[in-house]
Amino acid sequence: MTADPSVHAVLMNWNAFNDTVECIASLQRSSFPLRDIIVLDQASADGSGQRLADRYKYDNQIMVIFNEVNYGFAKGANIGIKLALNKGADFVFLINNDTIVSEDCIRRLVEILKLDSMGAAAGPAIMYYSSPGKIWQAGGFFSKLRMGVVVPGKGKELHDIDQSASRATFLTGCALLIRRCTFERVGFFDTSYFFYGEDVDYSLRIRDEGMSMYFVPTAKVLHKIDYIAVDRTSPYVLYHLGKSTMILIRKRFSGLEQWYGVTLQFTLYTAFRFWQIIVGGSGWDSALAWLKGLYHGLSARRHD
Repeated sequence: MTADPSVHAVLMNWNAFNDTVECIASLQRSSFPLRDIIVLDQASADGSGQRLADRYKYDNQIMVIFNEVNYGFAKGANIGIKLALNKGADFVFLINNDTIVSEDCIRRLVEILKLDSMGAAAGPAIMYYSSPGKIWQAGGFFSKLRMGVVVPGKGKELHDIDQSASRATFLTGCALLIRRCTFERVGFFDTSYFFYGEDVDYSLRIRDEGMSMYFVPTAKVLHKIDYIAVDRTSPYVLYHLGKSTMILIRKRFSGLEQWYGVTLQFTLYTAFRFWQIIVGGSGWDSALAWLKGLYHGLSARRHD
């Protein structure tokens, strides 16, 4: 790899013009220059895709692609990733459009991966936009006991955790730098997942290949999410969360482990989601959406 690798950013827009513009502005302030910023509009109904295309039509760094439908995260990201790789990307930086990326974030992630030829991906500390010192996501791992991801740093103040880079077996797709050879060895995101789960699945696939992932707390991103019980209990979110969770359990486990994972979702986790719904003030349509997602995930067909 050259001393100055080519990094392309990929983000998706869906009815969120202002958020996307803010995210792009933060990417353009990066101390590590990005080769391209690829924006995929997921068939926005509010005209934001065309507004973005008009706004950046004279900016050669930014490419706005129109997807004919909302493909969800996995398939939408794959389209952008493949385009970036075809344009010669050494690294692809996946980033949610409702984030603000610190100026030195990408540089710090690149520096870590350049130290390890088997380093597949690196992720930053992701903090709450409204509470910039509090961790929303950090490096974690998948727990079979919980049949879900554990993030030890979640909810802690950033200055209270070790500031050195560390290995992880889970990194969120919200903000993730992925090396080109990772896609060549591991493949792309599984499009069976529409929304949620694809990053957990991909992290496990990276682990299965014997490649490394790094959490880099000195690289920072702010995410525009506040209270989970409010921001993550809509029928849309809970339906896809339930469905993706079941798809993951069916894909990764069999026999007693699969039975245990399914049972856990319908009992303990269902009680937890219902508590979140009540606290967040959502209606019973959210509860029904969660249950519907679980059932549909049990019967869903795998795409790849």
